[in-house]
Amino acid sequence: MALSEVNNDRGELRILENLDELRTDLADYIAELSEAAVKERGVFAIALSGGSLIDLMGKLCEAPYNKTVDWAKWYIFWADERVVAKNHSDSNYKLAKDGLLSKVPIVPSHIHSINDSVSAEEAADEYMFVIRQLVKTRMVRAKQRRCIWQLIISDLTAHHCLLG
Repeated sequence: MALSEVNNDRGELRILENLDELRTDLADYIAELSEAAVKERGVFAIALSGGSLIDLMGKLCEAPYNKTVDWAKWYIFWADERVVAKNHSDSNYKLAKDGLLSKVPIVPSHIHSINDSVSAEEAADEYMFVIRQLVKTRMVRAKQRRCIWQLIISDLTAHHCLLG
């Protein structure tokens, strides 16, 4: 249970007692946000980072979330990624795949990672093209011509979250 909760015009702050409580609170929040996005837009688009985030999201692989979340409507993107092979230990894609994506029934074609076989510049250009095509074909929708993501979530220790 949250030790304290503050709501104001800048958002909500919750102080939790331990990591297990944080995992549950985060899973509840993501599941609720996912459900609302699917009802409103037909999809839930999320941009992930690496670090401790995937471990904290691990609760989503457990009941009731693994059965109640509409995983087929999820579209996965990265808020930051290292330009390394997808199977490299420094890859946020690998971290997410091993810790979350391989454990829930997300449609593989809905997972959008960088092309690890080209230069960083080419990978960024290709990634931008893929995102634009998804918006253009309305597979993911920008609300009022704004952000396509319903959630951009960064590791608590991340230095930054870059989006073009």
